[in-house]
Amino acid sequence: MIYIANLDANKEQIGEGTQIALVLKKLNLDSIVTGISIDAQKAKQALKQAKIESKFIEEKNTTIGQQELLDYLKDNLKMGDILVVAGKFVGIDPDFLIDLATVAAKNMVHTVVDVPYARVLDILPLHPLLVKPNRTELKAWYGKQDETLSIKDEIELAHDMVVQGADHVLLSLGKDGAAIVNLMHAYLAAAPEIEFKNNQGTGATILATFLAGMLKNHVPVRNLADSIAAASDTARKDDLTDFKEVAELQKLIMAEKITFEEAK
Repeated sequence: MIYIANLDANKEQIGEGTQIALVLKKLNLDSIVTGISIDAQKAKQALKQAKIESKFIEEKNTTIGQQELLDYLKDNLKMGDILVVAGKFVGIDPDFLIDLATVAAKNMVHTVVDVPYARVLDILPLHPLLVKPNRTELKAWYGKQDETLSIKDEIELAHDMVVQGADHVLLSLGKDGAAIVNLMHAYLAAAPEIEFKNNQGTGATILATFLAGMLKNHVPVRNLADSIAAASDTARKDDLTDFKEVAELQKLIMAEKITFEEAK
């Protein structure tokens, strides 16, 4: 089972975790969305309409809520499950990421992470299955936010995350596309030209599509193209992609292989 920790749902937004669940559902993958929020009605409604199970902890005291969420995960996660942690932590310290990743590791569960916090670097020794930073986050984590880096430089930083323990790093490069990085090589692909509307949901789309491809044993180069195409389709719509036109976009995407001569 895929469990999704959605910690940024409120009255105004459904949260990135909910978006990921909705995209996974479109790809015929079920998930359970959990989190800490007393104002998650909008998220709950969206999940109910999509027939996705949810289990939100409704607790004003975040310390109590965090422990309740950890206890819920301890009781329900089973070996081989996947825990996705995505979005900002509203009212919760980023250190909570370490608690979540530790629970997953103890339960022999695969962790997928898409949060903006440098604490991601601290969980790499726990070998998360997939980490998805964008280029701004990646540069900030490595103290290079004021430097001008080439895409190859950014990919080298992502590769360092793999050297430190991440199985895969999906690096989002905005209009420049994305790269998937593992220990020995990376694939880089540019995004197709589209009539851009907004980036709401694009990060959730690329992550969910790539995760789905991994679970379906798609090869990385195809998986990367599928994910970029899906995110591009979301970027040109008012809502998340419905995947009806993704195949046409995928045909426009060419990937370049980058080999790391020495995997340290």
